[in-house]
Amino acid sequence: MKNILLAIESCETTTVTSPVVEKTIELASAFSSKVWVLHVVPPSRQPPYNVDSKVSRNEVAAELRREHDFLQQLAKCMRERNIEATALLIEGKIVRTIMNEAERLGIDLVVVGCHKRGRLYGALLDDTEEGLLSKCARPIMFVPA
Repeated sequence: MKNILLAIESCETTTVTSPVVEKTIELASAFSSKVWVLHVVPPSRQPPYNVDSKVSRNEVAAELRREHDFLQQLAKCMRERNIEATALLIEGKIVRTIMNEAERLGIDLVVVGCHKRGRLYGALLDDTEEGLLSKCARPIMFVPA
């Protein structure tokens, strides 16, 4: 197992000590794997009619900068533990983006946190054809929160 994709659902609630991050670090250390830390940002939507679009763009940009900084810091913490790690912040549909990145990067294992009420959990376990479990050809490990 040379490449692990860690899909982060929320940059606000994830830390280096989160179970999903700890399990990824444990696996990467055991198998000398490279870790790709991925956070998918849903496509931008139009701001409400009563919100200035410039203000909305600035707020979205600030949020993306915070998420980018967090992902970079998480990858740095992994590198400090001698794990090769790269952070990715990508806009797109969650399931499709995870699948595309897993294919593009030659991922051997996708690791995701299992939160029963999160967007990522719903997208992953959805019974429709959009669910990652029904479409992804890569092994997936769910780590309970």
